[in-house]
Amino acid sequence: MVGLHSQNFLKYMDIRRNSCREDTGKGLAWGRRYEAFYPDGNLNANGAPCQASNLTKKLGYRPRFHRNKGGSCGLNSEALVIGAIPKMTGLTVTRTVTAMCIHTNLLTDPEFNKEVILLISHSTLAAIRYGYGLRHDETGFEDIDSLLAQLPEAANQAAAFPLEGIEARRQAIAEYFGVRKTIEQLKKAGKADGDVNTALNKDVAERFNADVSARIAQATLSPFGFHERMATFWLNHFTVSADKNIESKLLVPLFEAEVIRPHLGGHFAALLKEVSLHPAMVVFLDQAESIGPNSKVGLKRKNGGSNENFAREVMELHTLGVGTGYTQTDVRQLSLLLTGITFDRIAVAAGYDVNRAEPGSFTVLGRTYSRSPEPFLNAVAALEDLARDERTMRHISRQLYAHFISEKTDDKVVENMVAAWKQGDGYLPDVYRAMLQSREAWEEPGQKFKLPFDYIVSTLRAAGATKDTIMGDDSKPRGPIQMPVIDAAQTDKTANAMAPQMMDAKATTAVKQGDAEKMSPEMSATAKPPPPRQPLGRQAANVIATLGQPIWRPSDAAGFSDKSDHWFSASQLSQRIQWARRLVNQLDTATADPRQFVQLALADNAREDTIHLVSQAPNRKSGLVMALVSPEFNRR
Repeated sequence: MVGLHSQNFLKYMDIRRNSCREDTGKGLAWGRRYEAFYPDGNLNANGAPCQASNLTKKLGYRPRFHRNKGGSCGLNSEALVIGAIPKMTGLTVTRTVTAMCIHTNLLTDPEFNKEVILLISHSTLAAIRYGYGLRHDETGFEDIDSLLAQLPEAANQAAAFPLEGIEARRQAIAEYFGVRKTIEQLKKAGKADGDVNTALNKDVAERFNADVSARIAQATLSPFGFHERMATFWLNHFTVSADKNIESKLLVPLFEAEVIRPHLGGHFAALLKEVSLHPAMVVFLDQAESIGPNSKVGLKRKNGGSNENFAREVMELHTLGVGTGYTQTDVRQLSLLLTGITFDRIAVAAGYDVNRAEPGSFTVLGRTYSRSPEPFLNAVAALEDLARDERTMRHISRQLYAHFISEKTDDKVVENMVAAWKQGDGYLPDVYRAMLQSREAWEEPGQKFKLPFDYIVSTLRAAGATKDTIMGDDSKPRGPIQMPVIDAAQTDKTANAMAPQMMDAKATTAVKQGDAEKMSPEMSATAKPPPPRQPLGRQAANVIATLGQPIWRPSDAAGFSDKSDHWFSASQLSQRIQWARRLVNQLDTATADPRQFVQLALADNAREDTIHLVSQAPNRKSGLVMALVSPEFNRR
């Protein structure tokens, strides 16, 4: 939706929570809990008749008024819309933003007339900007407290993934390593070949694919949109990738469910510690391979040495940020301090091997840490100090602002977030609140182009996708990971040798209607039927991957770009249109009215242009697609 685009207009704007200013003599102001709109700038809560005459004189055009409910321009619980004003594509007042006053001298101001104005309700903006969009069976959130209340409530509910649950997944990972060890022993004895490994890897890949669908279902069906968005933000901030190796396909979904989601509503220091010492992170950043050069193991190895990946990414990405004053010496010292941390495959947890730990003392950012015999003590101390560094506070506050509001960060808001961080000792809900309490948090919708995952999930929510349509057979529980049984009579070596693939979008392409009629009778009789249609979750995962954001599979430690320019392209839009058509074809009940659908999907965020195009669509399905690919649906 077009918003208040520039500082030229913002200078006229003054927001009050429960009042509408009239004392400035010019400008636009809005507040809540009012019942009447007066185009000539007079605001009264008594519901007196509208006075359009002054506005008509100024514009030379009588604006169109639309009243859904109530008396003379009385808003009550409905919306008042003024449209077709020259140089303004729309002006919407809704039940949350329930009052406006426009001073008529402002309407002739040349700076004002350059702008396009559209205000939407807090409830709609909260669902779009701080959630995954509107869903017909959910009520909106009216205030900041209701958004923040999602965090503890959602944390008390199990995530939809891993499908078997956290404890069962930990057991499955231990089983996987046990089976793999047995396979290696059998191969050495000549009693097994590569087909056994292939079958094991395929089992793991199928479990991962089902978890991917479950993550899509989680975001689509959860009533806690703010918590879901925060989970995605922190998952990308603390990046790990399932593409690292086979076991990571089991570890990464566990990582999000076990440490990201439960801790995103707590203190940052606790979140940092949990993610840093999770086996998924230890494996992804090669910490398990890091050996102190003067440790017992290091002295015996000619090629051993500390790996700086973990230390560098903790400073550069997870805490301080790039170019904030730390040096290569700090990175080196932190990497030596972190030696000894390994991956305990039996416990499925971070382990500690004192024989790999570099002895001595280490100075990081001016603080000295002496090697302690207690496992993890030095690492935790260093992580806590990084978490409390003001550079970390500012770096992450900027990232939060850029992710949720605008890539043009407002320094004043960021400093308010930093102040809240300090006052609450890194209690993240206080930081979120400081962001949400800013004026900027509720202005200028449409500044961010939705990332592929966000867009696809938004379409599923708008279309009313259910758990069954998303998951299909993927929701069925899987048993323990066991030694694969290979059929000796199997002759299809190509199938046996094929490495487990991530879901291939090509496999979902159905035979086009009418192709059978084009075949000769002989070909038609022998033609194979089209493969069964995959569940929507798998189809959605394919599209998200094709669009460049494969779930749990970023290409490097920096994660996926959060910049709109990175994603906005003709190709991106074309593929989104294709997806919208596919979704409508599969979920359309043949009864949905596009005019009603656009109101459900966008509410008062729908532009007059979009409403008109949808209502004039050549057929019903085209209208539904138009709503899902509209500019305002692609942005937040």
